[in-house]
Formats: sequence, C-alpha cells, structure tokens
Amino acid sequence: MKLIIISGRSGSGKSTALNVLEDSGFYCIDNLPAGLLPTLIRQTKKKKSLTEQLLAVCIDARNNTEDIEQLPEAVQKLPRDVDM
Repeated sequence: MKLIIISGRSGSGKSTALNVLEDSGFYCIDNLPAGLLPTLIRQTKKKKSLTEQLLAVCIDARNNTEDIEQLPEAVQKLPRDVDM
C-alpha cells in the first residue's frame, strides 16, 4: 500500500493536492480525523483487493489537539509494508 498524508491549515491547498492525487489514481479521503488513521490502515489491509491500493488522506490541522499531537507516533507505528 502506498500512503500519502496531506496536512495543513485551512486554505493551504490540501483539497487541490487531493484532487491531483485522485486524478493520478489514488483513493482519496478528505478531512480524516487524525485518530482514525490507524483504523483506516488496518481495515484497508484486511481487504486483499486493496493491498496494492494507492491511498491519500487529508488531515486538517483543526483536528482534536490530542489526536494531532499523537499523529507522528501513529505514523511511526504503521506496518512496515505501508510505503509513505
């Protein structure tokens, strides 16, 4: 699985970047709550048809502060076969 995480403040071009990635074949999720990233990855990996999936998620900086602070640790704990 190839994963791209886009983050930033309102008006920083996150949606534009997602549109470009979607046009390039990525499955895109806009405004994903940061705390749901590990669950999304686990559920996606359970689907055999999605193991080679190109996935892009947008995580807005206005997420719950605690979830944003834990995001770097959550990213480090992603399975090794998730290419970022």
